[in-house]
Amino acid sequence: MSRGFDSHFGPPSQPIEVAEFLQQANSALLPGSFTNASWEQLTPEHRNAVEAEITESISDLKSSLDQVWDNPVLSAHVLRQHESTVASVHGQADAPAPKGRKRKRHVAPECSKLSQEVVQLQEKLDAVNLRCWGLTVESALCMRAAKNSDYNALDAPKKMGTGILHTPDYGDVGATRSSTPDSLRSPSPDAISYPNAVITLTVYNRIPYLPSCLTRSSQYALLSTQTLGDLLRILPCPSSNMPVEELDAEGDVSGYNITDQNQTGEHDGCLFCIEDIVYGDGRETADYSEKLIAYFHELPEDKRPQIRTASTSASETTFNALTLRTHQPYWILHQGNCEHFFVIDQIRLAHASDPRSGYPLMLHLTPMVQDLCRACGKVPAVHSIVGDMRLGESPCLLCAPCWRMMGPPNNEDVIVVPLVIPFVNHSDSQDPNMHDEVDLHK
Repeated sequence: MSRGFDSHFGPPSQPIEVAEFLQQANSALLPGSFTNASWEQLTPEHRNAVEAEITESISDLKSSLDQVWDNPVLSAHVLRQHESTVASVHGQADAPAPKGRKRKRHVAPECSKLSQEVVQLQEKLDAVNLRCWGLTVESALCMRAAKNSDYNALDAPKKMGTGILHTPDYGDVGATRSSTPDSLRSPSPDAISYPNAVITLTVYNRIPYLPSCLTRSSQYALLSTQTLGDLLRILPCPSSNMPVEELDAEGDVSGYNITDQNQTGEHDGCLFCIEDIVYGDGRETADYSEKLIAYFHELPEDKRPQIRTASTSASETTFNALTLRTHQPYWILHQGNCEHFFVIDQIRLAHASDPRSGYPLMLHLTPMVQDLCRACGKVPAVHSIVGDMRLGESPCLLCAPCWRMMGPPNNEDVIVVPLVIPFVNHSDSQDPNMHDEVDLHK
């Protein structure tokens, strides 16, 4: 059930032309002029009172929450009540236990005597008339334990490129402005113009053992002036980091080169399918878009998707030239048959807190789940041993210490294939603090 929820997107928004969004957003930027008739009828004192009320209401809510969470006794009481409610919901929603078995129930510990401050807090919570946030039995459908894709391997946004956020006056980007509702504001000819939109998107991959389900891989913030090729170059994908085979004179694989292709980040063909338009790789030979169209023409006409090839390639197409929908999955195909899907989360103007350079920015990276060493079963494997009869299986995944303890193989046909462990940054500007390889045994 949870897999189905995670792979469900939408409902999608209306089509958004990024260039038109920028134009409309720039025309709607208001440095402070108001033309709403109702607002103009208010006196300056009344206007200030309205703005102060809005600000104070938010401040009061934040202050009351901070007081609870900063108090260990109150926060523990709230967490205990929440856990008890969640356990009760699961107990009502779970199917009956098989005959002869007893299902373990979570019972929240109860305090024999509550302090006065806890009693006062509970009385405030019970007095709240808002009942729509209560957990019902149906809430169990949307509850699950944390998954690997919920964790972030990054502790801060990571700069993946050289894109620069251009603004007329960066000091004014996202500056603190009046709390007056936007509905009371009107366009002004003196509004600041923003040449860039910031687009946040999430990339999903198929689950190998459940190909009909998707899992989140990473999340990025790109500029609308960047291209689809810029997005593809920063995707963490094992297919892009496969070592290059080295052939001998007879055409047999004699070894692997792990330096050339991995450092350049080149892709052997790619395509993007966005709103029934296919953006190919632009190669002189038949690119991926032409091959895909040719494949669809072989299908029966009633099963043939109605798509067309774009006039520009992925490396030439900027996000400004696209029409996108939020919460709508779009398809990426590269490196033969490697698929990814990306979903637009947000299209917005720049803010003062946005970094000025380093775009695309990686906001989230799902920690990699590595196969453990077949010998010790304690640490991730770093070598794939092919053709060694001593190991009992081929290929056999081993960590570096276990492979050293095995000693050199007696058979010259044994091939040692290095596994891609770290995430390789293909950005043009390398971070001196980032290492391309990680020794897990140091």
